[in-house]
Amino acid sequence: MTTIPQYLSKLIKNLAFLLTLFAIIAWGKEAFFIKNAQGQKIELKLALTKEEHTKGLSGLKNKDFNNSMAMLFVNSEMAPRKFWMPNTYFDLDIIFLDDKLKVVGMDKKAPHHPGLTEPPAIYKTSIYLAQFILETKAGSPFSKSIKIGDQLNFTGPISLSEIVLKTHQKQ
Repeated sequence: MTTIPQYLSKLIKNLAFLLTLFAIIAWGKEAFFIKNAQGQKIELKLALTKEEHTKGLSGLKNKDFNNSMAMLFVNSEMAPRKFWMPNTYFDLDIIFLDDKLKVVGMDKKAPHHPGLTEPPAIYKTSIYLAQFILETKAGSPFSKSIKIGDQLNFTGPISLSEIVLKTHQKQ
């Protein structure tokens, strides 16, 4: 039985990840959405890489992120998750979701903190066991009606499970 050399295996995983990212970019005209239990939907920007996770919504101005937008942080597995709010310019509702997109925790009206230095203290969320984190503008109509236990639904040109699989292969 022939085995694939380790460098070739890594190359294949990287190519698979890049193909997924290319599919997301190529289908850019077809947006990704998440829908709440009340049937409201919000357009998503996906945070897939460690760099995108680190940056999040940092540096984004209030006028560039409206109530119909959200960022979904995609992780490959359930784990304890905690967020903080450096260099943000508007308050957020931060919604923690399990592997099935069920709401397991929320920090609503997380205060913004323009800049990276303290004081004042930079806001940090509670810790939740979650796979996905959804950030919306604080008080958006979409997030106002969400409560713990609600089931959210993802739609897009490719499935969330496929995105998770490809993202996991890259990490």
